[in-house]
Amino acid sequence: MAHTVRNREAAHILARHDAVELVLEQFTQLVEARLDALARGRDRERVIAVGMQALSEARASLPSISSNNSLPAAKLKASDVIAQGLVSLSQPTLYRAAENRRFYFVTPKGRSIGREFPVWQFVEPVPELIEPVLHQLQNQPNSEIHAFWVGATDEINELSPAELLAGKPFETRRDVHKSQLRLLNLPANERLRKVQELAELYTKGMADIVG
Repeated sequence: MAHTVRNREAAHILARHDAVELVLEQFTQLVEARLDALARGRDRERVIAVGMQALSEARASLPSISSNNSLPAAKLKASDVIAQGLVSLSQPTLYRAAENRRFYFVTPKGRSIGREFPVWQFVEPVPELIEPVLHQLQNQPNSEIHAFWVGATDEINELSPAELLAGKPFETRRDVHKSQLRLLNLPANERLRKVQELAELYTKGMADIVG
């Protein structure tokens, strides 16, 4: 019964966010199309500025609606991770944490050097769960480690290991099936166990390819 309630709540939250986003988009288009015609006289520039500021603030509020219920897909430099308060670490300490398999980073696309940290790994409860899995993956290139985390996997109903570990879908996922919600709502230790099993299969598969 508890899982059913959580499933319904999660589905309701996702549907509500999509509905809010749609309404806001339609409202934005309407206001932008008519604001200039509605604003007249000496206060014209002030009215337009106030209207556009209100729209900007409304759109900026959307991530906060879903931030507790989805995973960000962005990657950030270490300095930005720290500046946004995602970790209470200095930059050298964050790099050492990655070297010790507490977190991981990737090389920016199209470059041969540099480090970017996928933001999803800093969302609770991931920081307290991810380390043993990263140790399993430690012999893989960083690009393969990231591919493991974010790739949809048949064994877990097309969720990614990152989503399963966090118990939350990525913000880029538009729909979450009931079978996926059931997995996301499992206790943290069960989700971790399943991800560790996937990591074992993944490393074995990579070893077979190399061999």
